[in-house]
Amino acid sequence: MRDRAGSRASIVAVSALRRSVGALAAVVPRPGGRLRWRELGNRLEAFEIFRRAALAVRRAPAAGGEQPLAALVEHARLPGTCQTLWTIEGLGYGHAELRADRGAELRADHRAGPGEWLAAAAGLPASSLIALHCGVGLSLARRRLAATAGVADAALRRELAAYLTACREIAPTYAAALIEALGFITRLQHPRRAGELAGELARLDRDAHACFWHGIGRGLYFVPGRTASWTSTPWRAIAALTREVPQGEARDHALAGLAWAATMVNLRHPQVMAEILRRNAADLAAAPGFAHGVGSALLVCHDCAPDDPCLAAWRGQPAQPAGGELAGLWRRHVSGPAEAVLAAGRLERSVLM
Repeated sequence: MRDRAGSRASIVAVSALRRSVGALAAVVPRPGGRLRWRELGNRLEAFEIFRRAALAVRRAPAAGGEQPLAALVEHARLPGTCQTLWTIEGLGYGHAELRADRGAELRADHRAGPGEWLAAAAGLPASSLIALHCGVGLSLARRRLAATAGVADAALRRELAAYLTACREIAPTYAAALIEALGFITRLQHPRRAGELAGELARLDRDAHACFWHGIGRGLYFVPGRTASWTSTPWRAIAALTREVPQGEARDHALAGLAWAATMVNLRHPQVMAEILRRNAADLAAAPGFAHGVGSALLVCHDCAPDDPCLAAWRGQPAQPAGGELAGLWRRHVSGPAEAVLAAGRLERSVLM
């Protein structure tokens, strides 16, 4: 009961803050200031929707039963794409947390085996499955990281190997979403362990290592800069990423994760992405991972709501001089990838969404 009361209190607080931020975004005179507050409002909205959905799952029937996931997802089909995505992710997280609290966590020893999860996911629309598994992954990763804190290198390697195996057996098609959550939770809750975990995953599995860094980048978007402050501007996140993530494939995967999060959060406001590009032109000039992240996020949005009018703005050009540097960056990192994935309706998903 205390956990639920605490969750409700945090939702109320975030909701009040979001409304205040929205009011500021409407009255700040400078365009840059308005954009900063609007982006913060978008992040707060995503968190609020996610938390409300996670809490809703825990309101189980009085008889102690469990509402089918398919029914919960069907009720979550909201008008806005971003609202639907954050709601479904929250439902996945809440479902996994509820199972764990009841002693039925999906674990590597298969005491709660993959067959149970496949049965729970039966009947779900295909368009919900990426967001749903992202939410499930957050719960599994949070608990796994808490359980492995302070263990020796060899034990940690065994734990991670078992976790990767379980993820791939539980959800073979969407295992990347479960594995990616390790990076996301690491950056938000255990940032000092990032190097240790990345090193072990590099020894174990190249694909899992890539997913981990994708999650680190996604986490960095929600915690821009060195201070875990909601008021930090998102354009500083890339500077933080270049400081924290080593050059090479790890940085490219992390940039993809950051771009994925920024696109999802600001689907209705592509001008936020234009500002990120403008302020980070030098770092993004030759960064293919960023474009991959934008394109894959838009494909997930398209799968969820193909008729959403917000998608059209990402295929066009920002309100900037046509021949300027921003126009070229936008074509390379946003409109080009958007056109490619939305026209084809598919994307190579070997390294996450």
